[in-house]
Amino acid sequence: MSTEPDDLQTRSIRPLKIAICGPADLSRFDHLIEGNRPATPGYAAPIISQLALALHGRGHDVSVVTLSPHAVDAGTFSGDRFNLLVATMRPRLRWVDAFRAERRAITNLLSQTQAEVVHAQWSYEFALGALASGLPTVTTLRDWGPAVFRFHRDHYRLVRLAMQMRVLRVAPHLTANSLFLAETAQPWARTPIAVVPNGLDFPECMPERADQTEVVIGSLSNGFDRLKNTSTLIESFALIRQKHPSATLRLAGIGHGLGGEAERWASEQGLCEGVEFLGYISSSEVPKFLAGLTVLAHPSRSESMSMSLVEAVRAGVAVVAGENSGGVPWVLDEGAAGVLVDINSAEALADGILSLLDNDADRTELELRAFANLSGRFGIDHVVDLYEQQYLAALRDQALP
Repeated sequence: MSTEPDDLQTRSIRPLKIAICGPADLSRFDHLIEGNRPATPGYAAPIISQLALALHGRGHDVSVVTLSPHAVDAGTFSGDRFNLLVATMRPRLRWVDAFRAERRAITNLLSQTQAEVVHAQWSYEFALGALASGLPTVTTLRDWGPAVFRFHRDHYRLVRLAMQMRVLRVAPHLTANSLFLAETAQPWARTPIAVVPNGLDFPECMPERADQTEVVIGSLSNGFDRLKNTSTLIESFALIRQKHPSATLRLAGIGHGLGGEAERWASEQGLCEGVEFLGYISSSEVPKFLAGLTVLAHPSRSESMSMSLVEAVRAGVAVVAGENSGGVPWVLDEGAAGVLVDINSAEALADGILSLLDNDADRTELELRAFANLSGRFGIDHVVDLYEQQYLAALRDQALP
């Protein structure tokens, strides 16, 4: 299968041989692979897959080096200017030896590519495995280990925190997916951290949405815990229903299904009325989920860069999120692209959502303004431009005596 690249003659960068090293949704590459394909989506993580596809569309030779929890996915799969190399990750206790087997597998897979430069995703096993390869490597930070450990105090997160600190000390080229993360991690890093956000493929215009007769508030969070803070949203929804008694709250994500932690907690509190517990939804189901919402609420207490906010804005949905939630205010341009509130207060969160529900004109204006803002900052073409410059910088530094 042949894929026509962009006209690289009109651009200043030559085609590169790039290895993208990180968790990926393997199913996104089916159209590039000739012959057998992986049996499952693997990690089912779409962010890295979309970046790899965008780089391939630019005319670069792309190898994706990744891990899968399913042994049936292991192998090498190839197509025109594309290779997918998959190893199996252990099902449990990976933290005991600091992901040694996974790190070695990543380094081994990279040795089988012809990559000139490696782009390692997250600052854990993928980054350490890539750095051990000896190839010029750009490492992207996508979360902040100390913040995660603050809300999840266990051995697994402690080991990953130590791995991140190691990466910050040794990685020669670092980027972060938000200004908040770059500024927070900079004191621990050996080199300046550039800001390159996660990218999405935005349409030219905001999608037209069908007229909604029902009020539907949605949230997309993986995990029902203190960090994701869905409990405060459920409490706020009870206040919203006092003014909009027919409103619906749809909760999607791990831990938010029928019989899951979120429903059990809500049942104990007597707060299930009007709440739909959808549970995990795949990345391919997210657009349909967002299309049915009036407002997306994002009550997380800390995020380096929330993709659910960007996806909602791309779908034309207004968002409410935390004014002190890590990189969230930066994503929403300090309130220019969304409503920022104190998400630790059910009353403040309810007031923020009601400010959008009770004024259709203001909500529509915010949706249009947010789309114009985020499409320029987080559009995949802009993000690829920024990463190409990082790759060239890594290659230049490697060539220095």
